[in-house]
Amino acid sequence: MAVIGSILIVAIAPLFYGLTYMTFKGIKGEKVEINDIFEGFHHFVRSWIFAIIAGVLLFVGYIAFVIPGIILSILLIYALPLLVIKGYGGIDAIRESINYSRENPADTLVLFVIGVFISFAGGAIPFGFILSLPYTTILYTMAANNLIKEHEIHDIYPETEFVGG
Repeated sequence: MAVIGSILIVAIAPLFYGLTYMTFKGIKGEKVEINDIFEGFHHFVRSWIFAIIAGVLLFVGYIAFVIPGIILSILLIYALPLLVIKGYGGIDAIRESINYSRENPADTLVLFVIGVFISFAGGAIPFGFILSLPYTTILYTMAANNLIKEHEIHDIYPETEFVGG
């Protein structure tokens, strides 16, 4: 059991990357294959650097009376999708996620609440998180993708109001 746990710990960051990659492929209308879950192993170092930076930030935030941790959790919901979609490094993905969250506070808060609800619903049953994790990944990846599109449209047509995905 310890061997399986050790393997899972080493593989967790690349597997989360791979799940987000699969989600993004699906959003683009590309065929998603089971082997796509292993895409994160091609980005092993980047996925782990991101996981370590985000993990330390969140750890410090939650140690500092919980509220800063919740705020950081909200600000970072777009970070992993940005890491995958834009190919950013960990710090750049975190920085842009914070910017998107600050520019869209109400939408980001609603997404966070929905994601927490999905996670709690999944966590209410044994191993339910395995069922709920893809839904939160889809939610956050679609939202990040829409924000990226919105920014691209505003870069080309600054006076244009973005509507829809």
